[in-house]
Amino acid sequence: MTTQSTNAQTLFRALLCAEDEEEALSVLRAANYSPEDDTIWTPLGDNAGNFSVVGNQADNAAAAFVEKLVNSIDAVLLGECHRHGIDPESSEAPRSMQEAVQQFFGARDGRLDTLTTLQQKQLAERIHVIATGHRGTPSYCIVDRGEGQTPNRFPDTFLSTSRSSPKIRIDFVQGKFNAGGSGSLQFCGQHNLQLIASRRQPFAHPADDESADLWGFTVVRRRRPRHGERSSTFVYLAPGNSVLRFRADAINALPGKSGKNSPPPAYDGALDYGTVVKLYNYKWSAHGIATLETRRQLERVLHTPFLPFRVTETRNYHANYYATTVIGVWNTLSANDVGPDPSAKMEPGFPATSNITVPGLGRLPIRIGVWRSEVKPRHQPTGVFFLNNGQVHGQYPPDFVTRRLKFDYIRNHILVSVDCTDIDRGAAEDLFMASRDRLRKNEHYELIRDRLSEELGSHPGLKALNAARRKQRIEGASDSSAPIEEMISSLIQADPGLANLFGFGQTLLTSVGPGFGQPFQGRQFPTFFRLAKQPKSGVLKKSCPVNRTVTVEFETDAENQYFHRPTDAGEIRIKPDVGLLEASRLWNGTFAARFRVPWDAKPGDVTRVRLLVSDIECVARGPFISEFDLVATPEVDVRRKSPSPNGDGETDGKPNRQGSKNQPSLALPKINHVRKPEWGPEVGIQDPYDAFRVRSNPDGGYDFFVNQDCAWLLTELANKKNDAGQIQHWFTWGLALVALGMLRQHKEQEKDAHPNLDTVGDACDGVARVIIPMFRVLYPGPPSSP
Repeated sequence: MTTQSTNAQTLFRALLCAEDEEEALSVLRAANYSPEDDTIWTPLGDNAGNFSVVGNQADNAAAAFVEKLVNSIDAVLLGECHRHGIDPESSEAPRSMQEAVQQFFGARDGRLDTLTTLQQKQLAERIHVIATGHRGTPSYCIVDRGEGQTPNRFPDTFLSTSRSSPKIRIDFVQGKFNAGGSGSLQFCGQHNLQLIASRRQPFAHPADDESADLWGFTVVRRRRPRHGERSSTFVYLAPGNSVLRFRADAINALPGKSGKNSPPPAYDGALDYGTVVKLYNYKWSAHGIATLETRRQLERVLHTPFLPFRVTETRNYHANYYATTVIGVWNTLSANDVGPDPSAKMEPGFPATSNITVPGLGRLPIRIGVWRSEVKPRHQPTGVFFLNNGQVHGQYPPDFVTRRLKFDYIRNHILVSVDCTDIDRGAAEDLFMASRDRLRKNEHYELIRDRLSEELGSHPGLKALNAARRKQRIEGASDSSAPIEEMISSLIQADPGLANLFGFGQTLLTSVGPGFGQPFQGRQFPTFFRLAKQPKSGVLKKSCPVNRTVTVEFETDAENQYFHRPTDAGEIRIKPDVGLLEASRLWNGTFAARFRVPWDAKPGDVTRVRLLVSDIECVARGPFISEFDLVATPEVDVRRKSPSPNGDGETDGKPNRQGSKNQPSLALPKINHVRKPEWGPEVGIQDPYDAFRVRSNPDGGYDFFVNQDCAWLLTELANKKNDAGQIQHWFTWGLALVALGMLRQHKEQEKDAHPNLDTVGDACDGVARVIIPMFRVLYPGPPSSP
C-alpha cells in the first residue's frame, strides 16, 4: 500500500469517527484540506448554482433521510441483479421492485410480510441505520452492502444533481431523479456536512475503470455566499479534480456486538464493499433512542419498504435492545396486532382495504387502519398518504379527515395509504413533485380527493367507529344540552331576529350513536360470494345515470383481507373489462362495488356485467360468478348542493339572509362540559387556554365542547362577588352563540363547503377572554335561569 493510500485511509477513518461537524472540519484542516482552499473543492453536480436544486428537495428531515435509504434499497437490488449475472437494463431484468424482491429474495409478490421474522432480520443486515455521537446532536451512518460505486464514478452518481441518471432505464429501482439524495444536506448541522465512501462490489467491476477495486470517499459541505454571490454553493472535496481513494479489503463501518447492558461499539464491524454515508449533527425531532424515535420517524414516510433495514443505537443509552429490524408500519401489523385482542394496536376489522379507479391513473389500492384509542398518535403515522413503491410521496392536509370525511373522533388515529405504484409514469410525474414529498394540485389531485372522500366517507367501519368513539367521549362529558330547546325558545322570544339569523333546524341531535359492533369472523376461503339482492327470477337490473355511478352489493363470508392478504389472496375479475368498476371494498361480509356505465353508453343501453371471484380453493369447483345488468339512464344534475348538517334540505348556494323556506338550516348542537381529566385531542381541548371546540357528529350536526377548567372562567369564578351560576351561563351560551354565528356564516356564503372547525374553536378562544366582562358591563341585571 502506498503512503498516499495509507494517508487517505487514515483520513477517512478520522472523518468517520468524528462525531461533530466541527471536529470533522478540524480533521480536514489538519490534513491540509482547508475549507477555505477553493482549488480542492468542486461544486456538486459541477454546477456553481446548485443551491436551487439542493434547496428544492424534501421539506422535512424524515423524508430527506428516507431518500438515502431508498438509494440503499436501489443499490442492494442492483447488486443482486449483478450477482445473478443479469444486466439491469436488459429485458431479462425484473420489471418492477416487486418482481425484483420476489426474484432475488423469495418474498412472494415482493411483500416482506410473507417472510418469517428470521428471514426479515437476515435480509435487513444488508442495510443499516446507525445512530452515533451525542444525544442532543446525533449523527447517523447509512451503510449498505449494495452494488457500490468506483471512485471514478462518484461525480456521475453520489455527487450529481442534474445529469441524466444512470438508473433512468432501469425499471426496478426508485431513485431516478439523480439528485444524489441531496435533500438531507440542509438538515446536517450548520455547515451541512456529509461523508460519502464507497467500493464497487467485485462481481460488478467495470472492465474499463482502473479504480474498480478501490475505496473512494469525499466530504460534501455548504459554502456560504461570498464575493457578491447571491446564494450558497454545495461543494465536495476533490483535490486534483478527483475524490480521494485508498486500497483496502474492508473498512470497519458497521456496529459491533452489544454488551449485556451497554450499546454496541460503532465502527467495529467489517464492510468489504458497498456504501457508507455519514450525516453529521442531523437536525430533526428524533433525538431519543434510535430503536424507538428514529424508527418512528422513518416509518412515517416509509410505510412499506421493499427491503427491510436495521436500526442500531450506539450512543450511551440504557435500553432493553439496541438494534431492531424495520419492515414498515403495514408489514409490522402481524396477527397479534389486529383483531379483538385488547393488546392489539388496531381496532377490530382493521386494517381494511378498498380500491378506487381514477381516469388517467387507473386503479389505486387503499389500505385503511385505525389505531386503538390507547395508542398515542405520536407513536404511529396518522393521516392520508400517497405512496410510490412504499415511500410517501405526498399527503392530504391534516384537516382532510375532519373537513372532508367528518370523522372528528378518529382524526388522530386514522391511517390511510393510497398506493400509486402502478400508475402511468407520466401521470406520476404530473401528480408528484420532483422532491417526492408533495402533491401537485392539478386535475388528478381533485379527482382523487373527490373519489377518496366518497369512498372513505361512506366506509361503514369508519363511520361506526367514529360514532362509537363519539359515544364514549360524549358519555364521559357532562351534558348541558337537555334544556337547549327551551333556551333557544326563550332567546327567540326575547329577540325573534335570532330565528332568521341562525336558521335553526327542527331536529335536536341528542343521539350519541351506536357502539362499535362485535368483530366480524370471516373465513379464509369463502363458501359463497353472491349478489345481496338477487331477484327470484331473471337478472338484477341496476339503473345508472350516464354521468354517475351506482353501488352494487354482494354478500360473502370471506374475511376482510381476502383480496389483499400476503398469501393465497382472492382474485376478482370483471367482464367486460372496460373500466366499469370505479371503487370497491370488502367489509364484514359485504362487498360494495361502485360501477359506471361504458363511456359511450346512451340512455336505454344495457350492459351485462359478470363478476368472477376465485382463489386456490376454487380450482376444483370453479369461481363464484354473479351477473347483473347496468341500465344507462339520462344524465342527472350534479351541480354542487349545500346539504344542511342534519341532511334536511338543500340550497342553490346563494346567500339568503331573510329566513326563507329554502334557507339552509343549522341543527341544534349538543353542548358538553369538559373537565381537565377529559381533555384530549379528540375534543381538541388540551390546556387551560382552550375554551371551546366544535366537532362534526355522525348525524350531520355539531358537538360543542366547553372547557370548565378554562383559565379565563376559573379566574372569574374565583371572585366570590360573582354569581357562579350566572358566570357559567354567560360563558357557555355566549361562546355557543358566537360559534353558531360563525357556522351560519360559513353555510350562507358557501365559500368553503367544508368549513375548518378548528378555526371556529380558535376564534372562540379569543372571545373567551372577554365574554364574561362584556356580559357584566352590558347586562348588570339579575341572573338568568340557566
